[in-house]
Amino acid sequence: MTPERIAAAEKFGSELHRLTNEIEMWQTEKNRAAAASFCIALDHHAAIVFLMKNTFYSSSFALLRTLFEAYLRGLWLKHCATDTQVSAFFRGAEPPKTMVAEIESTEAFTSGVLSRIKRENWGAMCAFTHTGGLHLQHWQSQDSVEPTFAPKELEECLNCAELFGTMAGLELVQLRKSGENGADVLQLMKTRWPS
Repeated sequence: MTPERIAAAEKFGSELHRLTNEIEMWQTEKNRAAAASFCIALDHHAAIVFLMKNTFYSSSFALLRTLFEAYLRGLWLKHCATDTQVSAFFRGAEPPKTMVAEIESTEAFTSGVLSRIKRENWGAMCAFTHTGGLHLQHWQSQDSVEPTFAPKELEECLNCAELFGTMAGLELVQLRKSGENGADVLQLMKTRWPS
């Protein structure tokens, strides 16, 4: 990662934090559970940027799955879960195996992009999180055991972190009592991804 790309990621993360910090929302168990999930996703995003800056690339990749999962669970808690399911989740119950399908049955997510991301990338995300063979391969050079992440792979990891962090931030600000739609977060997103 170039120092310029890291500086841009830090600036983006700082602005995202400013826009999503101290959200005043209705204090329901459902809102609190969803907000906590989105905040955890935002923490993972910030951690990935920090880890990238300090060249802990393996740990950056390992956090991608937990970031994606925190975002998905927040979506399910916010848009799909019943009050009984939210209470059970707080007590340690897992979300249903149909979580992504349930999310994609809501109006905002009918495109199927979440299931496609999961289908195409879940195996790799799990391999990096659980130190699978794919992760080990990224620690093999011709003569040594050392990290061998390509710059393009590092950029993809950072892009994913920024995207899912931003999406979590958007969902979080939409929990505001004021009923805001998150236009400020959408504008930030457009500065990062103009097209």
